[in-house]
Amino acid sequence: MGAWNPWENPDYFWVVICKNVKVHRDTNVMFGHKVPLGETDTFAPLPVTGPFVAQCDECGAEFSYEPGEVMRLELERPASFTPHPLFK
Repeated sequence: MGAWNPWENPDYFWVVICKNVKVHRDTNVMFGHKVPLGETDTFAPLPVTGPFVAQCDECGAEFSYEPGEVMRLELERPASFTPHPLFK
C-alpha cells in the first residue's frame, strides 16, 4: 500500500539517436545518445511523414532525420524538456 510501481504510469517519448557520434561515443557506445522529441503514449501514430531537423539536447548539433529513424521509447521525463515543434 502506497508503494511506487514503475509499471503503472510509464512516460513514453518519441526519440532519435544523435548522429554526432564523436561527441557521444563515451556515453553510450552500443545505443547512442537518445534525443527526446515529444511525449506520446503506446498507441499514438508518428506525427511526421517526411524528413525533419532536430537539435541534440546535449551537444547542440542539428541533423536531418527520416521518420524511420524515430522510435517510441519508455524513458524518464528529462528535467529540462522542450518538445520539438513537430511533436507537440
